[in-house]
Amino acid sequence: MVLRARDVMTSRVVSVRPETPLERVRYLLTENRFSALPVVDDRYRLVGIVTTLDLLREDASPSADRRGGIVADVMTRDPLTLAPDATVPIIAHRLRHYGELRVMPIVEGGMLAGVVTRGDLLTPEPAGGVVGRWRRRLGRPTVRPPRTWGDGEVRSGPSAADVMTPSDRVYDLTVEMPVEVAADLLRENRFTAMPVTDGDGHVVGIVSEADLVPDRLSGRRTPPARTVGQAMTCDVVRVRDVTPVGDLARSMVAQSLRLVPVVDAHDRMVGVVSRGDLLRAMTERPG
Repeated sequence: MVLRARDVMTSRVVSVRPETPLERVRYLLTENRFSALPVVDDRYRLVGIVTTLDLLREDASPSADRRGGIVADVMTRDPLTLAPDATVPIIAHRLRHYGELRVMPIVEGGMLAGVVTRGDLLTPEPAGGVVGRWRRRLGRPTVRPPRTWGDGEVRSGPSAADVMTPSDRVYDLTVEMPVEVAADLLRENRFTAMPVTDGDGHVVGIVSEADLVPDRLSGRRTPPARTVGQAMTCDVVRVRDVTPVGDLARSMVAQSLRLVPVVDAHDRMVGVVSRGDLLRAMTERPG
């Protein structure tokens, strides 16, 4: 059976209008831990997409007016879309080929029908298979509660250490871990990327959804990665825990980084900062 977009997409989609205030978009993205929102008109026709990177780029601009901006000021117009009958290999190829694209809008008759994310393409493994064996080896439960921000915990402050997600709340992968386990952890926790560390807590790589989503249409003849070490990106940008948040935000925007490990004076990882972490720190939660 060939899986198509309609088989894996989310059809009940949170969307915004071009005139929606950016502060509302910040809240929706951080509250729901989304990386992007489709933009539709009053007839539910797709007219654009707005991402966490768009908002961070706007915040980093010297002329930014966070109180007066609207979605139309920052959104990407006429985004890449596919139809509901598009096959999963085609979706995976498009998401892999366009590196910044994590969400594929599915459009039918000009109307937004749903979205497919890279996470949707990370197929869960049976609990008794490779994933189950590694969970038992690590002594971790089959289901781990996702990180939530509903308890009012919003980290903010002047340095990376103040806004990061601490390392004890982050799964750090190992180079020998099977890619199926990494994919399961990313999908289950709705992470876009995770750090890879050695036995001493030093960062040796980053694995993202893009690294793990199979691309059967790439034309490459090399065998697919079987371990995290084979799939990960080794050239990792790190920041010190004392790095000012403004410098960190500008670096993430300039290099289109989704996740940055934070290290101490001994180069050991103490946490990570994602785009969502930065937005949460800068977003006013309704009172």
